[in-house]
Amino acid sequence: MFKNKLAFVLLCLVLIVSACGPSDETTTENKGDSGGKAVKVTFTEPARLLSVAPLYVAIEQGYFEKEGIEAEIVSGGGGAQVIASVLSGEAQFAVSGPRSMFTPLDKGEDLLAIQSLNSALTYQITLSKQYQKKKSVSKDSSLEDRVASLDGATIGTNLVGDSGDVYTRHLMQKHGVDPDTLKTVKLAGDGSKIGGMQEGIVDGGIASPPMGLQAESKDVGDIVINTSEEPMYGNMVWEAVFAKKEYLEENHETSLKVVRAIGQGMEFTRNNPREAAESIVSYFDGIDVDILEESIIGLKNTFKGYGEMNQEAWDNAQDPLVEFGKISGVSTKQDTTEDVIWTNSYIEEAFKK
Repeated sequence: MFKNKLAFVLLCLVLIVSACGPSDETTTENKGDSGGKAVKVTFTEPARLLSVAPLYVAIEQGYFEKEGIEAEIVSGGGGAQVIASVLSGEAQFAVSGPRSMFTPLDKGEDLLAIQSLNSALTYQITLSKQYQKKKSVSKDSSLEDRVASLDGATIGTNLVGDSGDVYTRHLMQKHGVDPDTLKTVKLAGDGSKIGGMQEGIVDGGIASPPMGLQAESKDVGDIVINTSEEPMYGNMVWEAVFAKKEYLEENHETSLKVVRAIGQGMEFTRNNPREAAESIVSYFDGIDVDILEESIIGLKNTFKGYGEMNQEAWDNAQDPLVEFGKISGVSTKQDTTEDVIWTNSYIEEAFKK
């Protein structure tokens, strides 16, 4: 009797010790800075953007989870809200166009970009069928003629004076078209721009995908200009991942894991557009997965490498904003030398062989 009880007790002790031992599924790869506990990281973005697809894909494909990070996205409010969230500490990382960085940098804030989701400007200029007929232009016309057709156009954009507005005016100026002839109208969201074209309120709209393909699917207009056709816009930092330098220095390992997860998301999105589209369709209410897939294919070449940047790409992003400073609010040129306001060091370390 005593022997049976002793055997039972010993068996229980073995089971308890086994249960408390290390799990085969626990590795150093999925541990956050908190030593095995998932690190919660908040990203802030100005709006829901398909050009940011690799971030969404990285979440849905489990790349952040594998790195031991619980990723959350706060979306909306534009660039001003993005900056407010990062500076206040409500969000650790921002994902936004470079313009969002320049104003706070000018005010002395210490920010650093560690990755760029796009290697080119992703804006498309869609023109209504009626306006194309009026200007005798189409998507098959020369770039010079397509840019010239913007002379006197009324175009919908998310916010008058926003990056889409500024970069379009700079494009016009580069091709000898007076940018002051362009009239922009605030039409936030893709639906309002398409509706504006349908009602004849505007002649077209400026937006990143998938707005243009949506307009084409409704036979309202055509994507007449991909801004990346302009060489300087074809090499440009866009939708950069940035944070306060202090946070990056104090959370170096977490920052590396963020870069690695997003870099893997870029690679997956580039190589698997259909699966990527299916995994993030819930992020874009009311948009058909086929349109998302086609848009991702169109963006494929902007999801370059793991998000590496170069000085020329930063200059190409900054120069139009400074030139049109009265509209953009960016008046001071930042030093675009590597490791000042941007760095590839996190990418190099995260993906070192």
